[in-house]
Amino acid sequence: MPPGPRLWIVISRPDRLPNALVAADALRERFPGGIHLLREESKWWGNANWREFVAGFAQVHAFPKVRTCRGLKDLPRLYRENMDRQRGVGALPIDADNDVLLCLAGLLGLGNAALSAHPDVYKVLSVSQKAYGELTRTGDRARYRFTTSGWLQNRFVEPMAGIERTIHYKPRINPGGDGVRLRRLQKDPEEIFDVVIFMSNSGGELPARAEHQIIPSRFPSIAELHDFSGFSKTVGGESGTNHRRVIFFGTPFLLVRNLPPEVYIEHLNRCLDYIRRNYPGRDLIYRPHPFEKGEAATLKFEGFRIEDDREVADLYFLRHFAEIEAVYSVSSTVSRTALNNGLNSYALWRCFPFSETQTKFFSKVMGDVPAEFEISDLMKAPVAYQDRKSPVLGQNSFSNALQRAVDLKNISTPL
Repeated sequence: MPPGPRLWIVISRPDRLPNALVAADALRERFPGGIHLLREESKWWGNANWREFVAGFAQVHAFPKVRTCRGLKDLPRLYRENMDRQRGVGALPIDADNDVLLCLAGLLGLGNAALSAHPDVYKVLSVSQKAYGELTRTGDRARYRFTTSGWLQNRFVEPMAGIERTIHYKPRINPGGDGVRLRRLQKDPEEIFDVVIFMSNSGGELPARAEHQIIPSRFPSIAELHDFSGFSKTVGGESGTNHRRVIFFGTPFLLVRNLPPEVYIEHLNRCLDYIRRNYPGRDLIYRPHPFEKGEAATLKFEGFRIEDDREVADLYFLRHFAEIEAVYSVSSTVSRTALNNGLNSYALWRCFPFSETQTKFFSKVMGDVPAEFEISDLMKAPVAYQDRKSPVLGQNSFSNALQRAVDLKNISTPL
C-alpha cells in the first residue's frame, strides 16, 4: 500500500466524472497515497465511454445501485442489497486519521453508504446551490407524508444497515409537476460533513445563515485541468483552427410541448439559420436529446451533421474540448454546463414566444450567467466571451475551494 494520505471521491453517474478529474488534478500533490474513485453502477455507465479517462486514479471501485421497494414483500431484498453494499464500502481501506472522503454526487445512494460506513473520516461535500436547497428543504407533515418505500427505509432498513436515515416525502394532495416530492438526508449536510463546497455560477453565493465550514465556489471547469492524457486542451494555432465544432443540443419539444410544435419548429429553424450564418466553414453538429421522438425529422438541417450516439454531454465536452468553438441549445441546462466548463455557450430561449411563467422558469434555471450567454436578437452576431488560453481560476474556483477544504482539515487536526 503506497504511503501517505489518500483521497476517496464518490460519484454516481458518469456526468460527474469530469468533476472528479478536476478534483483529482487539483489535489494530487496533497494525497501521495493515491486518489480512488467510487462509482455507483447504473445504465448510464453502460451507455458512456468513460474508461479512457480514469487512468489517473489509483483504483476505481464500482458498487451496485440499490433499487427502491414498493411494499413489505420487497423489504428483504432492499435490506439485503443495502447490507451488501455497506459491507463492500466498509471494507475499503479508508484511514480515518489521514484520508479524505469527497462526495460529488449520489448523496442518497452511494454517498450515504460511504459516509455512513466511515463516519470518522474527514468528509467534504461538493453540492450545487439548487441541490443544497433540496437537501435542506423541510416538509410540513400536515402537507407531506412518507412514501411507502421511504417509510420502510427510514424505519427499518437504514437503522439496521447502519446508514444515515433518509426522508422521502410526497404531498398528501399531489399538485403535479416537478419538484413536488421531498428527498433528502434526515440530517442537514453540516451535521454530517466537515466542509461543504457550495457551488454556483458566480462562485460568490452562500446559503442564508451559512456556517464557517461552507465554502463558496464556482462549478468545476474542464479548463482547470492542467494535463490529462485523455484529451488535449491545447488551442491550435493563432487562428484557432482546431476550434471547428459548433454543437446544438436538441430539446424533446414534441414531448414537452411548452409551445405548439409548429411554432417551436418555426423559431428553431430560424435559430439554425442563425448558426449557419455566423459559423461558415465550421463543423455544425446537432445532438438530439435522449427523449426526442422524431423531432429532427421536422427541422431544416442543411449543413448540420446529426450525432445520435447518446454520449453524456459532460464526457463529450471532455473528449472534444479543444475542438469546440461554441455550444447552443434553446433552454437546456447543457448550455449552462458548457458555460461552467469554459466553453463559449449560448441559450436561445429568449428568441421564442414563451409565456411569462416559462420565461421566469428558464431565467431561474440558468441562474447568474454572462449577458452574452442569452441570445435575444438573431440579427446580432454571437460574442465569444470565454478565454480558454488563459482561464481565470481565481479565489472562487473549484480547485481553490478544494484546497481550502483540505487546509481546514490540517488546521483542525494538526500533525
